[in-house]
Parts: sequence; C-alpha cells; structure tokens
Amino acid sequence: MDFLPEQEINDLLTEFGITKTQVGDDCIDLEMSTDRADICDCLCHEGQMGENNLWTCKVMNAESLVTAATESIRKIHQGQTVLVPSGKWRSVFDAVAFSMAGDELWQEFDASATIKLNTRDPLLFEAGDEQILISLLTALMNDGETPEQGVFLISAGAPILVHLQPGGPVKLWFGNRVLADEVREHYAT
Repeated sequence: MDFLPEQEINDLLTEFGITKTQVGDDCIDLEMSTDRADICDCLCHEGQMGENNLWTCKVMNAESLVTAATESIRKIHQGQTVLVPSGKWRSVFDAVAFSMAGDELWQEFDASATIKLNTRDPLLFEAGDEQILISLLTALMNDGETPEQGVFLISAGAPILVHLQPGGPVKLWFGNRVLADEVREHYAT
C-alpha cells in the first residue's frame, strides 16, 4: 500500500474513459463515460434511488449494503486497485481512525501518511493488501458521515470504477457485461 503521484493514474483514467469534475470547493467526482460504461449499478437505501434510467438500482438495508459493497470489492481487487478520495485524505483518515485503531498495519501506515493527508494522491493497494483495503472501506462506510469522506476505487486491470460513499449509495460502472456479471453475483440476490 503506497501513495502515487496524482498524475501517475492519468493514463489509466483516460484508458477507462473516466473523467474528473470539481464539485464545490472540497470534492471531486469521477465518472466513467456512458460510451465506455456498458453497465451502471447502484447499491442504495430506499430514499437514495435516483431517477436516472442509466442506473440499475438494488435497494438494501445498511448492513447488507456494506456487505455487498465489500464482497464486490473483494472480487474487483485482483492484484492492484487504486483509491482516490472525493475530498482530501485527512477527512477519510479522520473518519476511520477509531475503527482502524486496532489494526497494526494501518497504524504504521497512518503514522507515515501524515505528509499526504492534505492531498488527493491515489493510494495503491497491491495483491497482499486486500484485507486492509476491505477493513478500511468497511470502516469508512460505517463511520464516515460526509460526501468528502467518499472514495473512488479503480481496478488497475479492468474497466471498473466504484464510488463508495459513507452510508451509501455505492455506484459501480463496468466496462463490459462479463465483468458486471462476475461482480453482480455478490449483490444480485
């Protein structure tokens, strides 16, 4: 697990048709363009459903939402994934501080990450980092409260973009139906 300079993922964003938009003063939004995203799914609570027919919404309770999101991330994380915060890393680290306090690996990383907390530099998770990735995302979805604490997950090897927001919704863009079908089994039922 390591931070990358922000410009290092520009080629990946371009390859997958992912665009970045500034939202207010504090947040960014990443989206996969409609000509690149064959499937767009949304995991949400009853009141979070959008009126956009681009999205296929799956309504679930809070606990099921976190479970479905993390199990989907396990499937997506096949070697390398990148996390990009919606706001600055400081808001994400603050949100997960209590839940991640018992994770020794996270605490070591947290101590060394202080120089990156005011950035949006992507955080790379390698194959051996799956458990800490899942723990971090679970803590964030359960303990986060604001939009700037959301994160975008990009698979380095497949055209998939996931926007995880504290409390939901979780939006998933898939570059092809095969990828979508492989991940959907974790939340389709």
